[in-house]
Order: sequence, then structure tokens, then C-alpha cells
Amino acid sequence: MAAASLLRSLTRHARGASAYHHHHQTWAPFSTAAAAGARDEARKGFPGLGPTVKGEKARVVVLGTGWAGSRLLKDLDTSGYDVVCVAPRNHMVFTPLLASTCVGTLEFRSVAEPVARIQPAVSKSPGSFFLLARCTGVNPDAHTIDCETVTDGEKDTLGPTKFKVAYDKLVFACGAEALTFGIRGVTEHAIFLREVHHAQEIRRRLLLNLMLSDVPGLSEEEKRRILHCVVVGGGPTGVEFSGELSDFIMRDVKQRYSHVKDYIHVTLIEANEILSSFDVRLRQYATNQLIKSGVRLVQGIVKDVQPNKLILDNGEEVPYGLLVWSTGVGPSPFVKSLPFPKSPCGRIGVDEWLRVPSVRDVYAIGDCSGFLESTGKDVLPALAQQVAERQGKYLASLLNRAMKAGGGHANSQAEADPGPPFVYKHLGSMATVGRYKALVDLRQSKESKGLSLAGFVSFLIWRSAYLTRVVSWRNRFYVAINWLTTLLFGRDISRI
Repeated sequence: MAAASLLRSLTRHARGASAYHHHHQTWAPFSTAAAAGARDEARKGFPGLGPTVKGEKARVVVLGTGWAGSRLLKDLDTSGYDVVCVAPRNHMVFTPLLASTCVGTLEFRSVAEPVARIQPAVSKSPGSFFLLARCTGVNPDAHTIDCETVTDGEKDTLGPTKFKVAYDKLVFACGAEALTFGIRGVTEHAIFLREVHHAQEIRRRLLLNLMLSDVPGLSEEEKRRILHCVVVGGGPTGVEFSGELSDFIMRDVKQRYSHVKDYIHVTLIEANEILSSFDVRLRQYATNQLIKSGVRLVQGIVKDVQPNKLILDNGEEVPYGLLVWSTGVGPSPFVKSLPFPKSPCGRIGVDEWLRVPSVRDVYAIGDCSGFLESTGKDVLPALAQQVAERQGKYLASLLNRAMKAGGGHANSQAEADPGPPFVYKHLGSMATVGRYKALVDLRQSKESKGLSLAGFVSFLIWRSAYLTRVVSWRNRFYVAINWLTTLLFGRDISRI
């Protein structure tokens, strides 16, 4: 009902925009042919948001609610822009703390920030919307995108519905997807750790295996398998999850499931060195801490993933009950399909001002974008709070200046000075390794010198830094209370 009502509203908006444009022939936001096409579609009753017209706010369409898109939404000046956010989820995920939710250190809602809180205009302004949908195509000449609603397979609800949205400015902030390197069985059997539903699935699987291990008659071999947690990928996410999991096992599982304490264990598989971007001294510290926590470190390459085991390049078979895959990210099939020049790593190519140079009024930020070779700039790392958020902040400032200079609408001739180009400066890296220990590396690059810390003090810095980075005061309160509750009473082991 609500979805159908929204689509009817969008259709009325498109028709209204078309009629208004028809009576104001002296100004066109984009080419006459494109505007005529938009009007024809509206007349046919095709649902969608039609083009803006003179006297209306310019429309910025943002694809995605990750770090880049959310920061852009937050900083856009809605006194001069209508904002339409199109994304398959209605919240931003605070990814640095996502691993903590898998074992009950934090509740899931503590790391999810609703879009309507980040940018209230999408629920209050008559021309701004959040649309639960995926972008399936773009027509840069007509300044429109094609979308399809997302229902996640829910029954008795609105089926997949297609519609169009016209834009004045379009921003791709649709992120990236987990890399599987074409290894057979990864998508079917492994769980990624990028979304809240991934963390929920990991938590359910972990607690289910703990309870199933009590089944009478279960062989020791099978008990060891279902209680074996394997993490593939030794980057910050993989190491932090391994640390949280080993901490959960030592502090909670072995007290409440004492009869299986000798069976449950964690294995971390990495092709090279764990935390390769960190200082060598910090890498060695992390290795020692993980081993002390009971994590088995294996250097190898996964060649095949089967329902109950994975096979390494040396032929070793590793049985598992829970497999978490965290080997980095790459461009999604949607990004690969876009008709734009690509950066060397396959992302949407942008110039120094984060513009897609081959088309007008299109920008790309976050993990889906990368500098073109012609800019002479290095590919930026896929670091959410380091790169993506700062790109969102930078682009919001650029678009706000354009709007104030009269260049907010599509194909506007009033072009504002874009200002200085985007410059990335690495501020350092942090990671926790469990047992109230963490790493803080403040070097600006691998080769440069700088402050690096490890231990309990680093853990306090890690927690303080991320607590202040949580988007809202509401979620900061949730996180602080969850940490205190876990400290006093332990983690919740209910399987809900």
C-alpha cells in the first residue's frame, strides 16, 4: 500500500512537471528532445519523477547510502536542492564496528543510521525522496536514470516495479562488492561482512553451531568441524573479526558452553601478510596477539570452497562450520556496465573534481570511483571513513557553490568555479585485535615515518576515535551503553 502510494505520487509529480514545462517554453533544463521524451513517458502513465522546471529547486540524485553518499546527503544545502536518494537499503552502516555486532559486543541498531536522520529532507520536503530501489541504467543525454524497486523476495508486497527519475545532478556513490577472485563456491558457501544482514547471518550461524554441538551422538570430528570458524582475508576487517571472535570464545563461550571449549577454534587464512599496510612492528604485534588468543594463522591461497570444507593451493583441506570471506572489494557488475570511461582498477573514471568527464552533471565518489590515468593521480584505497566520507564532504561543497552561482540545474550555462581539486591525505590506520588491544599507525604512507602504537592505550584511542565518528548522538549513546553492558555482564548469546 505504502509503496503503491509512493509510485502514484511520483507519477503525479512527473505529470505535473511535464505540464509546467509545457506552459513555460522559454526555459529547458536539458535538450528539447529529452524533455519531450520525458513528457511522452509521463503521458503514457510511466511512473517516475519528471524533469525539474524553472522556479523549482534543482534535483540532486544520489545513488547509494554508504560513507560517501551519506556524507554528501548530510552536507547538501536543501534550501536550494531537492534530494532524491536511490538505494537498496535505507540506512548507512558504520562498518568499523560491524564486526563487534557479530558476537554481541554491540547491537545491530548501534551501527545502522537511517537516511532520514542523516538528511531529514527526504522525509519532510515535498520534492525530496528516499526510494528503495536499484539503479539499472542511465541515460546521460536525457538526464534520467532507470530504477527497479527492491523487495528482497518478500511475499504479499509490491512486486518489482520499474520507473525513471530525471536529475539535474547525478552522483554515483554505489560502493563496491566483495572480491571472490572467481573462486568456485565462495558466493554459495561463504558469508561476507559488509552489511548488517551479513553480521546477523554470522551471529545466527555461530550460535546455531554452538547449540547443535550438544546434539547426542555427534562424532568428535563433526563437532570440531561445525565449531571451526574460518576467516579468509588478513586485512583490517578479517583481523578485527578474528580478534572479536576469539575474545568471544575465551570470555563467553568457554564459560557458558564449557563442554565444547576444547572443540571451538578460529583459523585466519591470508595469502601474504596480515595487515600489510601497517608498520612491520605492528604487524608482528598483531600476529602475536592473535596467536595468544587461540587464532591459528595460515598462509595460503584458497582454490576451492565446498559445502563443508575449503581447499588451499597446497592441497590442504580445511573443514569449517562458519566461513567468513573478507578479501577486499572491487567494482560491481553495475559499475562495470556503465557507459563511462573507467579508471585502471575498473571503477568509474573521474577527474580531480570527482566529475565524470565524458558527460555533464555526473559525478562519482567512494569505492565505485577512481581517478582516470590522464589525471596522473594514484588509485585511492577503498577506505570508507578515510576516502569516501571526505569525497562526499568535498562534493557537497562543490555542488552547493554551483547552486549558489546559479548552476544547479541540468546543462546550466552558469558554471561556478569548482575550486581546488580533491586531495587525499592519509591520516593513519587503526585496528583492534581483541583482548582490549589495538593498533594505531599514524604514518602517512608505508615508506614514511610516524607514530605507531600498540596495546591497551591504542585500544582506548581506537574506541574513542570511533565513538566520536559515529554519525548521531543517538547511536553514540547506544554504542557506549552496549560497551558498558558487555563489560559488566558479558555478551548476549541469545539466538533471535
